[in-house]
Amino acid sequence: MQLLNKLAHALHPAETKRPETVAHPLHPETHPVVNQAHAGPTSAAANQEAAKALGHYADAKTPAAEKVPPKPAGLYPGVTDLTGAYGKLAVGKRPETNGVVLHRTETPTAQGALNAYSSRIKNGEHVGAQYLIDEGGKSSLVTPADSLVYHAKGFNSSTVGIEVVGPGVHLDRTSKDKSLRKQVSDLDLSPQFQSRLLGYNDKQLGNVAKWNGDTIYEDINGKQKRSVWNLTNQLAKTYNLDMSSLSHHGKDESGSNNYSPQTLPDFSAHEHINPKAIGEGEAITEFLQTRQQYPQMVSDAQAKIEKLQAAGSTPDQLTQQMAILQREQATLGALNLDGDPQEQELLAAEQKSGKPGEATHREQLRTDYYDDFYDRIGELKGITK
Repeated sequence: MQLLNKLAHALHPAETKRPETVAHPLHPETHPVVNQAHAGPTSAAANQEAAKALGHYADAKTPAAEKVPPKPAGLYPGVTDLTGAYGKLAVGKRPETNGVVLHRTETPTAQGALNAYSSRIKNGEHVGAQYLIDEGGKSSLVTPADSLVYHAKGFNSSTVGIEVVGPGVHLDRTSKDKSLRKQVSDLDLSPQFQSRLLGYNDKQLGNVAKWNGDTIYEDINGKQKRSVWNLTNQLAKTYNLDMSSLSHHGKDESGSNNYSPQTLPDFSAHEHINPKAIGEGEAITEFLQTRQQYPQMVSDAQAKIEKLQAAGSTPDQLTQQMAILQREQATLGALNLDGDPQEQELLAAEQKSGKPGEATHREQLRTDYYDDFYDRIGELKGITK
């Protein structure tokens, strides 16, 4: 009421009246009613005075909310965003996405790869990849997933690149200390890849080493396998890619003329599409293929054990097979929850409390599975053969 009186006085100092009062129909006390009508236009000075009166009661100005920059394309849960530091590695946006190319870094650590990225940015170069998976399995987005980076000659404008940390191994074709065959046999290679190489005669194996610069890549570790699986599944969903569409090696283990942009599989090893050292991406494509087969392997193992039971095998005779099957069935259930938000919340709560529970147990199952991946696959195949 004081404000209204003050305003009225400011606008019409000569006409201000004491407010009339009327009785409220439900309450005996009276309530003032202000006559807001006025006789005519007000002066500029009066308007200024009114503005001062109202200004004292004006709402405080709300500061403009800070604009939150949009997330870069391809920043999935669990992926670290490095685009602020390395985004300039990209030359622009990619016009389309028809596949993913799998690489190795040629460095033993992620930092080595990142240092190389920094040097290339300073030099105005754009060679790299959209994603980097480090030696501990941590996935990082280096440039937006829809950006254009030079990572696979002839396929840059239509593919996403994933680099997994790991250097190549030098092969000594002189066999000074160890035969070339023994060198290959002693390496930690994915099973199918190693079996194929050892299937060559000595002359062929020597030529393969020669044609590939005497360099070969070993298998990726368990943490990297898990990250590769989760990331490629996310990309498959985003870009409608087929996880079973995988590249294969070309003639004489060369990828120089193996695929064209029109025939490119959805997921390709770098050396299958460009002339690169053997094993760079094949360890990853072999893993992806086997990982997709795993649920069916578990189902086949169960069917085989049931068949053996029906044929008269006793529980004592099947003790080892049953133990393997039960472990794999529990693991399969745990894998189906990998990355699930509720599962992550439960695991975080158990870790914070220091009291391991069911989520912690499932996480251990997942870790053991990827760490011993091919041993576990071998045991399942042992049941069904």
